Amino acid sequence: MDDIEHAQEREQKDRALCLAVARNQPVRDYVSEVCTGCDYAKGSNRGPACDGWRECLVDLQRRERHGR
Repeated sequence: MDDIEHAQEREQKDRALCLAVARNQPVRDYVSEVCTGCDYAKGSNRGPACDGWRECLVDLQRRERHGR
C-alpha cells in the first residue's frame, strides 16, 4: 500500500465513524427547541409557520455556538 491508499482507507474509516456517531445521537425536536412559544403563538402560528421562526432559529444557533 502506498500513501494514497493509506489516506483513502483512513478517510473511509473516519467517515464510517462519523456516521455511526451521528446515527447514535438522539433525534432532536427543533420545532419545540426553536419555538418556545410567544405570547401570540397558537396552533396555526407555531413552528415554521410563524413569522418570527427564522429569528428564533438564528437565536438558538447562536446560543449553541456559545455553549449555552
